[in-house]
Amino acid sequence: MGFTKTLAQWIAGVEYESLPPEVTPWVKAAVTDYLAVALAGCPSQGIEIVKRHVLAEYARGKGTLIGEPERVSAEGAALFNGTLSHWEEYDDATYGMSGHPSVVIMPALFAAAEIFGAAGRDFVTAYAAGVEVCAKVGRLVNPQSIVLGYHPTAILGTLGAAAAVAKICKLDARQTETALGIAASHSSGLRPHMGSMVKPLHAGLASRGGLAAAMLAREGFVGAENLIEGKHGFANAFSGGKPGDFEALAARIGKPLEILDPGIAFKIFPSNFHTQAGVVAVLQMAKAEGVKPAEVESIRCLANHMIQHSLWNANPRTGLEGKLSLHFCIAAALVDGQLEVEQFRDERVRDPLIRELMGRLTIEPHPAMAKLDFTKGRDFLGMEVIIKLKSGRTVSRHITSGFSVPALDGARLHPELIAKFVRNAKRVLPDRRIDECIDRIERLDASSAMADFLEPLRHDRRAQRNS
Repeated sequence: MGFTKTLAQWIAGVEYESLPPEVTPWVKAAVTDYLAVALAGCPSQGIEIVKRHVLAEYARGKGTLIGEPERVSAEGAALFNGTLSHWEEYDDATYGMSGHPSVVIMPALFAAAEIFGAAGRDFVTAYAAGVEVCAKVGRLVNPQSIVLGYHPTAILGTLGAAAAVAKICKLDARQTETALGIAASHSSGLRPHMGSMVKPLHAGLASRGGLAAAMLAREGFVGAENLIEGKHGFANAFSGGKPGDFEALAARIGKPLEILDPGIAFKIFPSNFHTQAGVVAVLQMAKAEGVKPAEVESIRCLANHMIQHSLWNANPRTGLEGKLSLHFCIAAALVDGQLEVEQFRDERVRDPLIRELMGRLTIEPHPAMAKLDFTKGRDFLGMEVIIKLKSGRTVSRHITSGFSVPALDGARLHPELIAKFVRNAKRVLPDRRIDECIDRIERLDASSAMADFLEPLRHDRRAQRNS
């Protein structure tokens, strides 16, 4: 049996009762972070453009627009919420995918749940299946897809969204294979858009495409078979003809589940994941060593060999470009003593002091990190930062862990993850809505119907300002 059929059979057959008990807390954590980063993106000019488009083209339906009062079609909701949640570059990541699973899977999954009213346990199972697909297929095509110029969140997320919706719609194995095949033909996303409005749009388009693929398969639409492993299929196309071992990966589907091992990581800062360790290092040195911007002669950042494909922009012009610029993130953190959403504004990127400090930073490959496998966990995203001061003194930090928000405290949401949600929700929602959201997340697995789960996230900010 081929890889696509094996994957489809696993998706169709996996049940909540067969999942390890720790999966449910991790899904709750992923929902918490997803809603946090979506709410962080609400007050932005680019999102208003997407909203106008969605209201014009997808105006009828039950779909919730997070942070907005209107309802639209399911595909419109997936497009809007996917773009919204990827806008601030604040979203989670999983290593096999080398991308952001929740901002593609969650919007499609919630949109489907609003149509079909799935139970919370079905939602948990479907999300875990979506992450499994993103990461296992990611191991077939990465890092080649990145080097070739593709955006993993976009190309793999479409498949993950299709898998999750197929599961929540209870498609059989053949229908699920069709959904994956349709999604494979829809998959796209080019890296030159990194740092532009189109990068977050990739997530919205992928979420909408995955949802549509599963819904078409549900209605009886059919396509070719073996779309992932075929000679001219997904894996060969996105790996430059050098895919991973289909047989070995097929045997590892669900063994272990990617959501648990190596797991999902949640960002501390609203910037590319490759910046996180470096920013932690700089903030630690500023606090512990008293490093001040005016005293800095040079900053050397030593990191993995793939960083050139993610943090290539030494001269960002906009806030969105700044999110994928290690130069800006390090300089802004050192100048401001923090790195928050508000710092990624166009005018802040042009600040003379920050730009002067950016010019003192270089990125180099770390000799000890050259052979690390980026699909196996956090060490690959570590960074050593060496700051030489004008006095001649040198200070350094090598961060290999502790650069993501803790997800769980036992089986409960970790207070730091809840704090991330509250901090971003306060940009949009009144306190009573925030409390209601947290309560719903904590009781997610006990929910009998997810159709109204996002109701507290519907909000008219304009009415609030005028009241």
